[in-house]
Amino acid sequence: MKVASTLAATIFTSAVVGSPVSSLAPRHWGSWGGFWGGWHGWHGSHGGHEGELSCPANGTLAPGAIEPSLMVVISASEPDTAFGGTQWPEITPDDKCTIFNLDLPGDAGNSTCTLKFLFPDHTQTSAPYYIDGGMHFTFNGYAPGVGADTSTTYAMQPEDGPNPPTPPALLEPGNAYIINAGPCLVPEGVEKFTVSGALCSSDSTFKYLQTSGMKCPIGFYVEIS
Repeated sequence: MKVASTLAATIFTSAVVGSPVSSLAPRHWGSWGGFWGGWHGWHGSHGGHEGELSCPANGTLAPGAIEPSLMVVISASEPDTAFGGTQWPEITPDDKCTIFNLDLPGDAGNSTCTLKFLFPDHTQTSAPYYIDGGMHFTFNGYAPGVGADTSTTYAMQPEDGPNPPTPPALLEPGNAYIINAGPCLVPEGVEKFTVSGALCSSDSTFKYLQTSGMKCPIGFYVEIS
């Protein structure tokens, strides 16, 4: 997802995420309760008393954190298919990507926006997910103020946004990532301002339930402070 010098202008920017991983076993589905500046990862911890839930460091959300307003899967092998909205982002090697819309409120213009990707491991969340592969991901950003809708397809994506620097990191379970933090810079006189981008991969299969309500949260969020 593309990220430029200002967060609202480019919360998602085009960036390759990852470095080689020699051997990674698939992370299989968890149970149901009982699924741009740069990337900076914090490793998770299982501190505290035995049986006590511990999220990855910085892997919790401030009150009022913004969740995606729409997530849409697109497919290079089915370029004219509109899959509609989903709560289950899906990425497959060189094929399926998921577009995320995040709506910043109109009164956030003088605030700081922090874009996070939270990725607890299966001991830290009841939300099911599956990931397998080298865990290298790209984030292809779109023009500020536009996003996907339920008719979006691979062949008809939103307009591209600006290119960012390439941040080095991996997207691995048990971590929380700050993708970017900076002034929100929402234009005056708007009720909301949409920023969006697509998560893709050349070597990994990843599917998860985006949720903040099943123990530790998982997925993309924006915190405003």
